[in-house]
Amino acid sequence: MKIRTSAYDSGRIVGTMRFRIKWQDVVLAVALLFFGLVGTRFAARLQGAAPLDVLALLLIAVAAGGLLFRSVRPLWTFGLTTVAIAVYLALGYPFGPILLSGVAAMYAVAVHSSLELAAGCAVLYALAILPWWHDSVSSWITWCAGWILLPAAAGVLMKLRRRSLVDAREHAVVSERLRLAQEVHDVVGHGLSVIAMQAGVALYVLDSDPAKARASLEAIRDTSREALDGLRSELDTLRGSAPLRPVISLADLPALASRMREAGLEVSVAVDAPDLPDNVQLAVYRIVQESLTNVLRHSSPGVTASVRVYAARRELVVEVADTGTPGPFAEGHGITGMRSRAEALNGTLEVDVTRGFQVTARIPLPA
Repeated sequence: MKIRTSAYDSGRIVGTMRFRIKWQDVVLAVALLFFGLVGTRFAARLQGAAPLDVLALLLIAVAAGGLLFRSVRPLWTFGLTTVAIAVYLALGYPFGPILLSGVAAMYAVAVHSSLELAAGCAVLYALAILPWWHDSVSSWITWCAGWILLPAAAGVLMKLRRRSLVDAREHAVVSERLRLAQEVHDVVGHGLSVIAMQAGVALYVLDSDPAKARASLEAIRDTSREALDGLRSELDTLRGSAPLRPVISLADLPALASRMREAGLEVSVAVDAPDLPDNVQLAVYRIVQESLTNVLRHSSPGVTASVRVYAARRELVVEVADTGTPGPFAEGHGITGMRSRAEALNGTLEVDVTRGFQVTARIPLPA
């Protein structure tokens, strides 16, 4: 009878059985083996025991060798080490450095396995030692606390620390992705809105006012170039190869208002703010940019907008309002992104639609 195994099944079996032993585990196993073979001889003399025979040396080697698998198969490590120690003590060999292999095995199980499994292994190890314990039960409990529970607790703490570091790295990655997504949304969304408005103007006056159409096309060219530069800059940041570029500041708000006027939205800007950190200035610029983009995208012809940035009561106040008709609105990605920018600086952002559409952000001034 022939059994056929496909290449996929063979690869899956080999991949399941294959694991890589770390060099750190090899070093630990060799160190415990050397210390066990040398140190147990002194322990036997101090305890008045007979010289070690081949079986005792073999059990010491098995207990230390189990540490080779502590990172990839911690239960193998625990099983080999615990059985070797239990047999070693059952045969009456002296207490000695072989017990350090048990300490390392318990630590490995606690680090690389679940908390329940580590607790179960600790109980099994303690019970495996109990029949060969020649002292009082209280001393056995004390020994288990120092040689079993303590390394297990250290392993659990190390596992929690590693998990917290991984969570922190993942949180940083997610935060950076959200920041990049928001930047791309603001840069590209603003650019496309201006381009769409200018394209509509150019089509409308193409025959009657070629000069005006030409100006709109030039504005489309400049806006698209700026949007592409901003998008390319964010992509370079994502790749980790971002070049140095000018920092966006409140001084760029007049240029933003000028582009909006070219697109057909009359905007007034009033800025009276102290010197601010670069991240605060960038956040304020993006909030104003997104607010004006929303006005340009959703307002009817003839609507005007005003921008005010000023300090009041240790807060930086950013107000963007338009003269449009009040009405209900649904909060989308733009407003959510603006609110996130304000909250990232411990500020707030409110939207008022009682008279037109007004966005108000309040950001605490740095000390």
